[in-house]
Amino acid sequence: MILVVGATGILGSEICRRLRARGRPVRGLVRSGSPNAEALRNLGVEIVEGDLRARGSLETACEGVTSIVSTATAMGSKDRTLSLRSVDYEGQLRLVDVARAHAVSTFVYTSASPNLRPTAPLVRYKRAVERALRGSGMRWTVLQPSVLMEVWLSNLLGWDHVVGRATVFGSGAAPLSWIAVADVAEHALRAIDDERLVNVDVPLGGPERLSPNDVVRIFEEVSGRPYRVWRIPRPMLSFLAPLAGMFDEGIASGMSMGAQTARGDPIDSPLQRELALPLTTVREYAMRVLHRGA
Repeated sequence: MILVVGATGILGSEICRRLRARGRPVRGLVRSGSPNAEALRNLGVEIVEGDLRARGSLETACEGVTSIVSTATAMGSKDRTLSLRSVDYEGQLRLVDVARAHAVSTFVYTSASPNLRPTAPLVRYKRAVERALRGSGMRWTVLQPSVLMEVWLSNLLGWDHVVGRATVFGSGAAPLSWIAVADVAEHALRAIDDERLVNVDVPLGGPERLSPNDVVRIFEEVSGRPYRVWRIPRPMLSFLAPLAGMFDEGIASGMSMGAQTARGDPIDSPLQRELALPLTTVREYAMRVLHRGA
């Protein structure tokens, strides 16, 4: 049995879908009342209600589990009772501890780009979970993806493909290794069984290094219209991030990560190249998004 934690999220649900398409038994840890649980049930996912903040529910979820894939995060959640500290830090560390106690053999964890510094609370918490996994005694894999297209090029971060609006951090000139959620999901599946991915960090990037300005031009070419670009100065993000951290670690993390990626986030991953899994280009993503919005 494979347990997916964060199963209703954009990445977790894609991992569940791909595992079920391969006939793998999947259990999804889902918080009570989640509106997305039914879609997972329809895929054949066994649903266990629980919460990273409640050890008892993790004990139940880990019964009979051989592998765990954890993508859970409070980042971007509309539930104000969730915090990065309680979910991404304390909750993930609790999951690692429970998994070890239940003799789970393999743990695949989705972290953040190795280029990001722990000035962002989210990154700081993810690095702590990475360290716990490395000392857990389990077979572990830490996936470290660069910017996710479905997040960084969405309305979550100020992109609106219906009206043609883009938000760019900094000058928009530095290259980033944009990667699609589906491609991260496929690497997560590979990590469950591939011996090359045992006890290693795996930085993940897309097939191109493109600046945000390049990405805007691609969306303009595919849509056939200009985009209105709102640019947020990097110094402003760097200055405001620690102030925001006194009130909301999620906002502070977004600002800090925005400031950092404004300097670029190129990924060079020999192991990813060796795996040679197909990767989605930004243009392919733009065509999909704009066609869906038409």
